[in-house]
Amino acid sequence: MVYFYPINDSRWYTFIHLFLYCKALKLLVVPNSKGVSPIFNQITIHNQHTENWLIIGLFCGAFVTGADAFIISALLPAIATSLHVPTNTAAYGVTVYALCYAIGAPLFGPLGDRFNKRFLLISGCGIFLLGTLLCGLANSLLTFYLYRAIAGIGAALFVPNIWAFIGTYFNGQRLNQVMGIVMSALSLSIATGVPLGALLAQLSSWHMAFWGSAMLTLIALSILTIAIPSLPSQNAQPDGYFTSFKTLVHTPHAIAALLITLTWMTGFYGVYTFLGVFATATFHFNTMQTGLIFITYGSANFVASFFAGKLISLLGKKQSVTINGLVSATLVLSLGIWGQHLAVLLIILVVLALSQGWGVTALTATIVNIVPSNRSTIMSFNSAFLYYGLTLGSAAGGLLLTKIGFYAVTIAAATALLVAVLIANALSHYSD
Repeated sequence: MVYFYPINDSRWYTFIHLFLYCKALKLLVVPNSKGVSPIFNQITIHNQHTENWLIIGLFCGAFVTGADAFIISALLPAIATSLHVPTNTAAYGVTVYALCYAIGAPLFGPLGDRFNKRFLLISGCGIFLLGTLLCGLANSLLTFYLYRAIAGIGAALFVPNIWAFIGTYFNGQRLNQVMGIVMSALSLSIATGVPLGALLAQLSSWHMAFWGSAMLTLIALSILTIAIPSLPSQNAQPDGYFTSFKTLVHTPHAIAALLITLTWMTGFYGVYTFLGVFATATFHFNTMQTGLIFITYGSANFVASFFAGKLISLLGKKQSVTINGLVSATLVLSLGIWGQHLAVLLIILVVLALSQGWGVTALTATIVNIVPSNRSTIMSFNSAFLYYGLTLGSAAGGLLLTKIGFYAVTIAAATALLVAVLIANALSHYSD
């Protein structure tokens, strides 16, 4: 923020001359999203530098929490052997984490509307760091489950407040841009999570993967501690804990927006969960070859999310959600029809990744501003609804895959995506 103080006439003329001189040399920069034109780079360079580090910290935090689920999937056989349990029993560590996240996020939501978001971000990241570090020390199945629960609780407090912080701190085109950049961290975690976990485990043991993840989390926490500004609650007189839930329910379009997330993610994860099974059965891929498919998808999704902000600002959020929802539904159906050809499959997946990266970023940027006074609550529910969609999609997809086949999975997934588009277009108000 730039403050102006009363100045005498001579200083005013000096200011005008300096302004015109800088203008002639084209040293003035374009006004930022907050409407401030930093005439003197010397004045604004510190703020810009701090903001860049803030975005890097949020990016790192989103990446490490997103990669956590993918890292562990590569470690399950080693964990099962080390703890002397079946692989499916060790896999419940993923379930414990997901449940603590899905249940904890809505419960923690009102805290972000009542307390300083800086405190909640640092606390959530710190709890996640503790749980991840302890997972690397686990020597029994019970302690492993317990430490995964701690990590899940930390993520439930941390991740929704990332989106709420972005929605509160940034606005306009800058919000779209930063939302896309930070969301691209989740895409990057898809592309690198599994190979990163396998690499760290190969260096020593599966414990090393969790210690490596803890180190990345510590870096993110350190950056955030230094760069993140204080962001107190926007409510002058914070209401009771349950008031946030009441506000959410009574705000027009809030529940409908969450249903967009639910149906969208049900459709997406319904087909994405069984993509590896389909590729293995169709092309007889080994684990590494199947992993390359997910790396390809994640890389394309990362690019789309990273640059989605400009496209969203150009076309608007509603148009972005509608276009990419329809494109995604069409591509998902195409997987069931033409996915038996490897080249076609890869092309479809790349385009699907680009569409999802753009569309989901637009959807998130919309939802974060539906209840401005309770951003943490609605983003916590949005995160939970994502997990509910993942659960519904994978459960329904598994049943359809077993009873009918993969093409039935694609039909159900495309239908869910179309329902999401219909809900989005039924909203009479859509903030762009």
